[in-house]
Amino acid sequence: MKITHLIWYILKTFFYIFIGLFYFIVALFVRFFSIWKSKKVFIKYLDLYFTLFNVNVQFEFVDGNLKEAESTIFILLNQSSFLDSMITPIIPTQRTLGIINIELGFYPILGWFYALTCYVIVRQWPSQAKNKLNQTNEFLKSGGNIMISIEGKRSKNGNLNAYKKGPVVMAINAQANIVPFIIEGTFNLLPYGSLYTKPGDIKVKILDTISTKGLIYEDRDEIIDRLLTIAKKNGLK
Repeated sequence: MKITHLIWYILKTFFYIFIGLFYFIVALFVRFFSIWKSKKVFIKYLDLYFTLFNVNVQFEFVDGNLKEAESTIFILLNQSSFLDSMITPIIPTQRTLGIINIELGFYPILGWFYALTCYVIVRQWPSQAKNKLNQTNEFLKSGGNIMISIEGKRSKNGNLNAYKKGPVVMAINAQANIVPFIIEGTFNLLPYGSLYTKPGDIKVKILDTISTKGLIYEDRDEIIDRLLTIAKKNGLK
């Protein structure tokens, strides 16, 4: 990388962090009135990042009606870059909230936005975690949507991590639909451990719906295997 490009990149990064304070103050203020207004501010802040760093994000819906989905858990099948967590909030679906671990909420600016606009789970505090999961269950039953990763952490090499049972059990408990999706291109643009986002293209593929109507807890492994099969059919390893 040329020194001039590096300097320009650093300047853009500092600008993004600095202006993020303004966006966050606005989001914090409107959060008192509506979480959805707060999330709109967050989305605008994320859009600014992709514009600044010349990253083009495209969305491909197998079923266009999923943009208006209700009582659905959108499950990310591959988490290979920090960019994935920046993309999931901007996927164009209605009434959709994320679930994060408290550790992410400690990230300056971005983490604060997540904490403001997502369900925050404190795994070290079992009663809090159970209460939040109960809230997400009620939210799903009321017609809301949840966005979550099934791996629970980023891949260090771009390959799949072991799938967790939590998102599937959550869907079964709420009798909610599952919509798997994959994100292509993020590992190449910002791999694990890197601080430099390369310019380029990212594609988000939102796949077919899986119904959990009538399923019970004992069916969880079958659904997980089905999601893993879908992932591999879409080129994930």
